[in-house]
Amino acid sequence: MQIKQRLTTTCSLAMSLAMLASLGLTARAQEATIEGLVIGRSGPSMSVRTSDTPRLTVLLSDTTKATEKGGFLGLDRKNLGIAALVPGLSVKVQGAYNSDHQLVANKVLFSRSSLAVAKQIDAGLNPVNEQVAAQQDQLKSDQKDIEQSQQDIAKNSQDIGTTQQGLAATNVATANNAQGLGHANQRLGALDQYETKGSLTITFANGKSTVTPKDKQALTDFVTAAANTPGYMIEVQGYASPVGPAALNQRLSSERADAVLAIIQQTGVVPMTRILAPAAMGTTNPVSTDHTRSAMAQDRRVVVTVVVNKGITG
Repeated sequence: MQIKQRLTTTCSLAMSLAMLASLGLTARAQEATIEGLVIGRSGPSMSVRTSDTPRLTVLLSDTTKATEKGGFLGLDRKNLGIAALVPGLSVKVQGAYNSDHQLVANKVLFSRSSLAVAKQIDAGLNPVNEQVAAQQDQLKSDQKDIEQSQQDIAKNSQDIGTTQQGLAATNVATANNAQGLGHANQRLGALDQYETKGSLTITFANGKSTVTPKDKQALTDFVTAAANTPGYMIEVQGYASPVGPAALNQRLSSERADAVLAIIQQTGVVPMTRILAPAAMGTTNPVSTDHTRSAMAQDRRVVVTVVVNKGITG
């Protein structure tokens, strides 16, 4: 009798250990690490091209760590935030798949040299290219619905003439469908049109990247108002005056953009997923071609712009 009880207990323990091991393997199976090239980012979604997948969607959040590796053997590490994840950046993503089989990133790693190259590429890109791609995908789906509506209209037209009452009802349905097609065609026409909802320019002293208290308050008020705009994105571009070495001016424009970005983050009203990567524009796009003291003072600036895709709002 005692032997039988011991066997029963031993079997139960073995089954429990097997279930725990199975659960452990299942949990580990959900974890994933991928390497590839960032080809776009729109809000909390980042598109990565890997050796296996031309476009893999990675979900980001304000808790996702974006870590830059540099220095000797890559031992110098710095958390830059997800705003640094620009197109052209070579990344290693560590995370886990959720219940919808989407990869949710816990950590994104990249090298300092890769970030420098990606920022140079990103400085010349349209800040809403990824939004355009997303809207194109959506509009392709809308186009299929339009074609189906047109087929329905054609079928209804074949039945016209049976009775006067049926003809009137079909005409009403045709008018409603035509109105829907008109709205959809307007969205197609607005695909590559982007509307600037507002902008704010902050100027700096020569060789400085410090934001004055007055400009800090103006910036806080500006982004607080922008947060109420449906579908908004915020672009931050830093500039320098054409005085001194090019490398120094490039660094100053980057530090000025980063200083403004830090203030925007401190307001707490704008999620990082709504901020485009800050762009260091150097001495490009001068306010004036005159090399006067007044003109160069205006060149030492950061421009904060709120943009909205008309395909979204239309």
